[in-house]
Amino acid sequence: MTGKAQTTQPNSVGTEENLNPSLPDPFMSVLIRSYNRLPHVLEILEVCMIQDYDNFEVIVVEQSPPAHWESHQAALEQFDSRVRVVRSKRLRPPEARNVGVAYCRGDVVLFIDDDDLPVGDNWVAAHAKNYADPLCIGVSGRQVYQINEEPHYRDMERAYRLCLSLTFFLRGRLYFGIDRVRKPIQWLHGNNCSIRKSTIMGLGGWYPHLKGRGEEHSLYYKLQKTKKADEYLMYDPQPKVLRRLDVAGGAGQRAISLHMLLINRMQYYHWVIAEYFPLRFYGLYPIFLLYGFHFTVRFFRSSSSFTDVFWIRRLGRKYGEYLYILQEFIIFPFLALRYLLGKKPKWDGQPPMPEEG
Repeated sequence: MTGKAQTTQPNSVGTEENLNPSLPDPFMSVLIRSYNRLPHVLEILEVCMIQDYDNFEVIVVEQSPPAHWESHQAALEQFDSRVRVVRSKRLRPPEARNVGVAYCRGDVVLFIDDDDLPVGDNWVAAHAKNYADPLCIGVSGRQVYQINEEPHYRDMERAYRLCLSLTFFLRGRLYFGIDRVRKPIQWLHGNNCSIRKSTIMGLGGWYPHLKGRGEEHSLYYKLQKTKKADEYLMYDPQPKVLRRLDVAGGAGQRAISLHMLLINRMQYYHWVIAEYFPLRFYGLYPIFLLYGFHFTVRFFRSSSSFTDVFWIRRLGRKYGEYLYILQEFIIFPFLALRYLLGKKPKWDGQPPMPEEG
């Protein structure tokens, strides 16, 4: 294929019994999961083509309806054979991540969201250089909202200390705008991060049944329990990505209901947290629920433009939002009970293959 969508066969990398190899010039697989955003994917591909690092490929897991795909197919076909497109039905975010990894040929998989954009011509190289150290398992890069953005945290030392760490209640802290290398960190943000493919395959990938926030964490909980003591994840500010708030459905334009956000939170708690931290989760179950509700409401109020609910339509966002939150708080215990007593979807560690075409 010269940029065309084609049927490609997944490959696997076996786990290594000994230390990871030093990779001074790793083959990098840039992985983009996309749904109805191919114009923005084309912008990412343009930046990839000017990289000063030659040893890479780009895999696009393209999940859009046929009309969207067909209207941009010709533009995608203009790129050279380093770009491969895997057409698929729409998948959950971690499911699409697992499928994409299975099609990657690289030593290292580098993830970028389809609503963001690499900054500069050294983005791939800035990730790749870290894998010369065999102890480096994965790298998170810097994320900015303006090209020349300076770190804006009021307490820089606190931001540095908490960068990509986890709270006691296992909520991922970000602080991905600091300007110093930080290692180790506890998890990798799903955007502008890279990780050895052998590690992903050895751990069985991400838990595929989640739809919302927290879907990145399942792999890193497994990694923290299995990695050697001196292996590490790190934050490197050099590979930089621009978060584009003007992209529909992106970081600043989400339209998702509080009810759906709470469902996502309950799935994450009961299907992932309960698996890896059962004593902490069930021992503090009511506190976990209250904590989860609080932070879900905070996210809804700050990051969702959803208004399609009776209270907000009748009373407006300012007053209707309070009644909507109260409504969800009343039914929240029943939602939690549903997931507490329900069965967890099984995951056998094998990535599902997409439906081509």
